[in-house]
Amino acid sequence: MGYAMLRFVVDWLAGATRSSAIAVDVPVARDASAILRFLKSQDEAANALTPRERGVRFHRDEFTRLFDALERWPTVEFITTHGLPIESVDDLPRSADGGIDVVVRIITPTEHGARIVAGRIRKMIVSQQYE
Repeated sequence: MGYAMLRFVVDWLAGATRSSAIAVDVPVARDASAILRFLKSQDEAANALTPRERGVRFHRDEFTRLFDALERWPTVEFITTHGLPIESVDDLPRSADGGIDVVVRIITPTEHGARIVAGRIRKMIVSQQYE
């Protein structure tokens, strides 16, 4: 159909006063790789996470790493904002904005010990080294 339309336009522009039509060779694109790349990029963009979803995933991944690092510490416990204990990452509550609402409670016999534990936890979070 594209060739016939092009022939019609060329004939019309030529005035169609001739008895024979003008023959035009239209190059045929046999390499569809550019179209396939474009379609692939459109699919990837449609399936990509939104900035909010990326943020929630990052928040959950970082908390999972922190939880895994601290779950064996006897001086640290994780509880929900309603006071319920969190035993695994699957128990993590989500807030209205999709984030994680958790209280990290430090239980030590002295305030000095609590400060030491809090400092170690803070250092883990800031340096993102949960070992």
